[in-house]
Amino acid sequence: MWTDRSIKAIKSQKRPLRISEDSSKRGGGRLVLEVRPNSAKYFYFRYFRKQKGKSKRTFVSIGRFKESEKTQGFSLSEARDKALEFEQLLKSGLDIKTTINEQALEQQAKFRKIESAKRQGSFDQLIESYLSAMEADGKRSHKSVRNSLQTYLYKHFPEMINRRADTIEADDIRLVLSRMIDKGVTTHTNRVRSYLHAAFSHGLKQDNNPRRYSEEQIKFNLKYNPVSFVPKQADFERVGEHVIPENEIKIIWEQLPKASPRTSWVVKLALTTGQRSGEIIRLKWSDIDFKDKLVMIPSSVSKNKIDHVVPLDKLAWSVIQEIKKQTGNCEYLFPASNNAGFIKDKHVFNTTISKIIREFCKDNKKLQKFLARDIRRTVKTLMGKGGIDKAVRDRIQNHALHDVSSKHYDRYDYLPEKRQAMKVWNDYLNLIINPEKKVTHISSRRT
Repeated sequence: MWTDRSIKAIKSQKRPLRISEDSSKRGGGRLVLEVRPNSAKYFYFRYFRKQKGKSKRTFVSIGRFKESEKTQGFSLSEARDKALEFEQLLKSGLDIKTTINEQALEQQAKFRKIESAKRQGSFDQLIESYLSAMEADGKRSHKSVRNSLQTYLYKHFPEMINRRADTIEADDIRLVLSRMIDKGVTTHTNRVRSYLHAAFSHGLKQDNNPRRYSEEQIKFNLKYNPVSFVPKQADFERVGEHVIPENEIKIIWEQLPKASPRTSWVVKLALTTGQRSGEIIRLKWSDIDFKDKLVMIPSSVSKNKIDHVVPLDKLAWSVIQEIKKQTGNCEYLFPASNNAGFIKDKHVFNTTISKIIREFCKDNKKLQKFLARDIRRTVKTLMGKGGIDKAVRDRIQNHALHDVSSKHYDRYDYLPEKRQAMKVWNDYLNLIINPEKKVTHISSRRT
């Protein structure tokens, strides 16, 4: 019988040498030691395997002999235990090699399942991935979307958030939205639904994106968008209708500066140019072309990610000049502020402007409540009332044009047409805020 010591004493041969241990048993297989020319020694298990009615001698590898504590491998005792396992398989009528291959496949499947589970994205990770993509794309709404989901989803459904994304069903989404409706939330219920729908759409695209090469990335394994089965509440949708009356525009123009000069500048520039207040507050002085009197709204700021040029007529230019006297040494036209004054490298938040407008409306009983976004609608409506062509109005307000011609072929910037339209509009606005002045009516200046 072998001992670890006797195996170590076996010297290398010119050719591989295989010797078997005499176990005094028949039909059970033998433990075999192979000594190689480089002195390395390996254990095998030898047995006879029946193939086509004949017995064929077959060797199954056990592993290298462990020469010392510092080396990897099997001791003689461990090799004998392994040989005994193989003998038991033979006694059970199982073929050793076939069984080993099947066990290896099972282990691989278990390993893949464990690794897949590690990469399996949760509902929380899906939402975070969606919000990160929004932020990377420069979408300003990513913060408000995060706040809404924190308020209506994370706060009340922590267990749902921690579940795998592919286990979320339509019933789960319905549960979230039903709670909002029960609490009296209407329009924003549809907004949260749209955020969740967009998050799952993002996850589906991520999983199936051919440019995702790394197997280490989180996968959501989504088969469909569960939010698609939950209907939008049509009666909760309120189409914006409020157009500020002309007599109230005059009140706002004259009295808002007393409440907040900075907010009045935002409102005045929105009124004179028809641009979004969210884009206006992000304008830098470097975006103003003082030579040609233009505002250049960069794609990083514009809602549709398209560079946009807005000509400034006399009234709009006077507003720019008024602002420059106060904030010309800041980076932004409308800087944020603290107790020490303006913060030169930060712009004011939309929420700050909205809050001041809300308080201004409360304090002025002659005014109907209006929102910052109503200004853009008001300008669009009054421009149309005076005869400015809708196509030019759309271009002034940087609406995305989806017809084939505009999308792929039309690269003309329409600056002359926009200049003429802005002159007509500023004349008309000047007439609204200064009715005592003689200004040619807008309808006589059609573009």
